[in-house]
Amino acid sequence: MGAKVSTVMSSRGATSRRGPPTDHAGPAPGRERRLDIHVFVAESGGLATGRAWERCVWREARVLIAECPAPHLPSSVENALRAVAADVARDRGWQGMGTVAFALDDRSGVFRVIDAQAQAQAHSGSATADFEPVAGHALEVRIDGCVDRRLPCTRLLVCGATRGEALRRAYRALSEMPGPAGIDRAFLMNRIASRAFCSGLTGTRLDQAVG
Repeated sequence: MGAKVSTVMSSRGATSRRGPPTDHAGPAPGRERRLDIHVFVAESGGLATGRAWERCVWREARVLIAECPAPHLPSSVENALRAVAADVARDRGWQGMGTVAFALDDRSGVFRVIDAQAQAQAHSGSATADFEPVAGHALEVRIDGCVDRRLPCTRLLVCGATRGEALRRAYRALSEMPGPAGIDRAFLMNRIASRAFCSGLTGTRLDQAVG
């Protein structure tokens, strides 16, 4: 039986009402955060979950920056998200890769599953003990064509030993890209350099702080 992806769950162990899954129009106003947990299920049945990726910078309902691990996310909440993601993968009989997306109320700790997608077929071998980023911190930046949807997005993956190092590398990479700096690049550089983003604000809280 498939997982009830619309069930509202709490990181404190409570469960609540059911409702329709939300769309991907962006986080709701207030303190809602959007987080993804990647899951790998081996043919042998071994299962591993990764650290939480946060869709932290939005523009016109599109994710422009995602980062892992999610800034200032309590380990207890991340562990709860990973446990639920593992349950979803098992309930749906996934093999290979999949992603479970969550909406988290940052104030109450209540979260809900908003999407669950298997991404690949089964892989040989066993799931790794820790399915983690290759570096201490990673940013995925999407640029060029993200406003004009007729054009493909360019994805830039930047890693660093710390979040600060990853942010500096991302800003430098954007500034050194060839060609004229379009609206997307200027917007992204403004966000990455902002004191609010550097302090760990994300999503609608970041938009409210930066304007």
